[in-house]
Amino acid sequence: MGDLVDETYQRAVEVLKRNATQRGLKASHAYYNQVWARDAFISFLGANLVKDQSLLQSARTTIDTFAKTRAPLGQIANFYDLGTDQPEFGFSGSTDSSCWYIIGLASLYHATQDRSLLGPPLDAAVDAHRFVRYQDANNSWLVDSPQGADWMDAAIQRTGKTLYNNVLFLTATKCLGSMLAAADRTPPGPGLLDYGALRQRFTDVFLPRDESTERISKYWPRLATHHKEQRAVDMSGKYYLQYISFARIDSHFDTLSNLLCALWGVAGGDTAASIMNTVLERNLSEPFPIRVLDPPYKKGDAGYDEKFDEILPVQHKSGPLDYHNGGVWPFVGGFYVCALNLLGMEGARDQLEALARANGVLREGEEVGFNEWLDGRKGEARGQYGQSWSAGMFMAACASSKGTDPFAFLR
Repeated sequence: MGDLVDETYQRAVEVLKRNATQRGLKASHAYYNQVWARDAFISFLGANLVKDQSLLQSARTTIDTFAKTRAPLGQIANFYDLGTDQPEFGFSGSTDSSCWYIIGLASLYHATQDRSLLGPPLDAAVDAHRFVRYQDANNSWLVDSPQGADWMDAAIQRTGKTLYNNVLFLTATKCLGSMLAAADRTPPGPGLLDYGALRQRFTDVFLPRDESTERISKYWPRLATHHKEQRAVDMSGKYYLQYISFARIDSHFDTLSNLLCALWGVAGGDTAASIMNTVLERNLSEPFPIRVLDPPYKKGDAGYDEKFDEILPVQHKSGPLDYHNGGVWPFVGGFYVCALNLLGMEGARDQLEALARANGVLREGEEVGFNEWLDGRKGEARGQYGQSWSAGMFMAACASSKGTDPFAFLR
């Protein structure tokens, strides 16, 4: 692959080992002195492939920490605070942490075949899945999220039925079913939703076409009526909608969530190709892989809280092409390289090298790299350095480029 990629890979391993703690994998060398559920389980999508015992132990420790500290209703904490030595569930909760726990458990079980993971950790996964399922506020089977309940927060005000949390819920449903089958167990309570039927509803709602409307009318008649009368969204199915809320349907291109649909078998072949073409047509891998929202929100746009943005520290401000509003996030770039490889598209090696360069961008006075995010104009470092998920997903991208599928546990 070349010296740059190899050297970056070794630095990625070092970042993850340095970030390992007695409670699990913390988010970064700097600023984030917490074990964040989403960050850690995304990081392990790459790290679990290495078969390094210290990294596998870090993954198991992270699983155990979140399993033991889940809420009475089953919710997995947003993060475990190493300073206070207690879990934190956030201002408005964390919908994605419960899903990432289940997906992370499936990844670790696939990597180790450790059947002890099918004991108490699987019990926690059953509880977590039940908690997320009960976030369905209108009996559509799709889950609702309050504002700020996933990784893309701050001034980006997405809420309601979000693409991100629902592709995670869909995939967590599949993972849980596979692990319960491996354990020869049936779920207590209401049981699992049928994955195929849930996937159809997910597709109808987030990738609407003219023929979707009749099916939607049977479980979400108000949305079907909206499509028939308002026709406010593109029904051509080029990529998945970002969210559907009481106030609006938002069709900004959510890069990570669309890539997950393409990678995890949710999108059909034509849709996956359309998603990747959208990335190429909009040059979202420039200046580095990859910008996470397009087009960026601007002042006055619905769904963008400019007054809240004004009071945030500079590293969390979401002006156009900054932070979540179209900034470059290298961990999402790792998913992009994996998608290029999985779909057999050209340019995967070039994008892997570009991702290595992105992870080598340094803030003044530091030598670690693997920044949280880079600005979407010149690619300058703006977030925190030594970020676990930037390192872990670079490892996943490297594995993918060598023919190993980081998501084989979902096939």
